[in-house]
Amino acid sequence: MRILSVLIVASIAFAGAVRAEDKQLASAFAASAGKLAGEGKNDKAKDMCYKALANDEDCAEALFELAKIFEKENNMTAAGDFYVRAGREFGKGESANPAFASKRLEAESRVKRLNPYATRFATVMTDYAQEIGGITKKSTDSLTLEEASDRVSSLRLASIVPPDKMPQIDTPAPPKATGPSTGPKTAKTTSHGDDEDLPARMRPKKDVVTNVPVDVERALKAAGWDKITGTWKKVKDNVYEVTDGKLETAKINGAIQVIVDKGGSGKVSALVRNGHRDSYSSFSSTYSYGTGYGFVLDGAAAKMFTPYNYSGVIYRPYMEREIPAAGEKTQFVITIMDNALEMMVNAKREHKSNYKINKEGPFAIEISGTMTIESPMAKGQ
Repeated sequence: MRILSVLIVASIAFAGAVRAEDKQLASAFAASAGKLAGEGKNDKAKDMCYKALANDEDCAEALFELAKIFEKENNMTAAGDFYVRAGREFGKGESANPAFASKRLEAESRVKRLNPYATRFATVMTDYAQEIGGITKKSTDSLTLEEASDRVSSLRLASIVPPDKMPQIDTPAPPKATGPSTGPKTAKTTSHGDDEDLPARMRPKKDVVTNVPVDVERALKAAGWDKITGTWKKVKDNVYEVTDGKLETAKINGAIQVIVDKGGSGKVSALVRNGHRDSYSSFSSTYSYGTGYGFVLDGAAAKMFTPYNYSGVIYRPYMEREIPAAGEKTQFVITIMDNALEMMVNAKREHKSNYKINKEGPFAIEISGTMTIESPMAKGQ
């Protein structure tokens, strides 16, 4: 409880609007970050960068400094992403600030050094994306649109191709029912069958069995959860064995916590703003985009979903990296206050950012299969 309160209070400090003075303040923070990084104080430099981005999420200098820090830390994937973003923002500001031209070139040079084939690869994928767009303009049947959408998502084209070059694919309307079905009933699928390898929107829906003892329901609602489904067995106070269960509460700001015991035969997700259901997020944790911000623990590692600007305008949950699960228990704490997002695993901060992310979707903890969890809590409003 104390951890949650501290994190929520800390997150409030990041709220802010983008104005001319905010941009100036962001540049000042970025300059301080560059100085701190030069002195080898990378953690403090990162904090300065995050403060800069809290004032101006497109601050090119802050993005550039973060990219250099990630490169020093040998996190080449994050470094490459931030160099690309920094290069784009420097390019946008060149006309007003000629000094940005050389910085843009440096950012692009660093991207090529990290991956010498990056430019060629981006060109090839851009051409491919435009080919997909041409096909979907000529053939608008649902089968073609589904196939095109799947290819865009599985190849992560939105993270590679410039927004103005992305194919505009209309989501096919679901077929209208023509009457009661007279065909044979389909067999039920298990939570660990071949259907788990399919995108979420292509999987057949499973019948959810809900069995929640009265005392368990009372305790979970006291812990902040409004909706409880699945099969719950109380092991001891605040410890539950759960089969295909889910907790939800309609909150926008606040924090969630859950401790997952080692073992079990499934996976556990802990997500805030869990309302992303477009053609990208429908692939859930199987691919790179998620339905909310937080963690999905599956086996020995947890996938961390953080904000990623795939369209140039809108941020979506994107699988940034995997974090190994350590010890017999793994604790996840996620706080969100307006746009300030912070994530912790076993009391270690793994992510901190402030981007203009959506405010749709509930806080949620979901268990697929059978797992033992402890102290699932949700606080906020």
